[in-house]
Amino acid sequence: MKRFTGELLAGLIATCALAGAPNQALAQPAAAYPAKPIRIVIKFPPGGGVDTVGRLVADRLMRTRGWSIIMDNRPGANGNIGTELVAKSAPDGYTLLLTSNSHNINAYIYRNPGYDARKDLAAIVQLTEAPSVLVTRAQSPYRSLKEVVNAARSQPGMLVYGTSGSGSPTHIAGEMFKKAANIDLTHIPYKGGGPANQDVLAGQIPLAMSALPAVMSQLQAGTLRALAMTSEKRWPGLPDVPTVAESGYPKFSHLTWIGMLAPSGTASPIIARLNREIAAVLANPDMRERIAGLGAEPVGKSPADFEAMLKAEYEATGPLVSQIGLKVE
Repeated sequence: MKRFTGELLAGLIATCALAGAPNQALAQPAAAYPAKPIRIVIKFPPGGGVDTVGRLVADRLMRTRGWSIIMDNRPGANGNIGTELVAKSAPDGYTLLLTSNSHNINAYIYRNPGYDARKDLAAIVQLTEAPSVLVTRAQSPYRSLKEVVNAARSQPGMLVYGTSGSGSPTHIAGEMFKKAANIDLTHIPYKGGGPANQDVLAGQIPLAMSALPAVMSQLQAGTLRALAMTSEKRWPGLPDVPTVAESGYPKFSHLTWIGMLAPSGTASPIIARLNREIAAVLANPDMRERIAGLGAEPVGKSPADFEAMLKAEYEATGPLVSQIGLKVE
């Protein structure tokens, strides 16, 4: 009887130890994290808004937290290549995705984007939100949105505009404007905002719909001219630039966001640690000023807040894509 009781007691102790193991496993990674370099996959080329903001935040994390971070640009298929890479990576917190509105858009315009936007990735934190802006080079004859509309109506389909890619947030904004103004512009998709903006600067194309952070420095330098913002109200950093809404298209509004995701299954303590550290960086007054200087507003809310926003946007994106007739070119 004593032997049986002793064996039973030992078994119970072992069972309790195993039951507590998952909690210990979840607690330990967050305390030690990160124990090696973190790879942040940017799904667009260097020079665009996502790349610019992401590198600014990563640099601050490295300098203030001592983290080792590798920024890995993986452009292609409007971000599907980089997104699929992260979605299929180990959920250990060491491969993360820097993304934008196209995360939800691609689910509706690609038959098989390579991942499930609602199941394969977990929300960490929304970094920023910003308007798009229709730009032209300083030497361009277009000095207002009205002049662009008049030119488009005089030669339907002849005037072109570039964006960071088919189905990108800037493409959505451009197609929304075309529909609102009832004009025919020809869309030229690039593999990122940087290449599109460079072609505007070089005079290869007359217009680009760009995320504001991607062109803020050129606007401030006077090499690009802003014709209209897609925000509901004028943007504080460029108070002289009118909105599309006040240029004759009431209620027009579209903002782009930048956020960080992890593979689904990543331990919640690691996601909480990443959120906490990044939100603290975004709350720093100096960082807020620098992000505002880029033409964006820092956000930095909880993973639950970001997830709720992603869900709401996903549900609204389908009808929007159908309404404007958006298709992959």
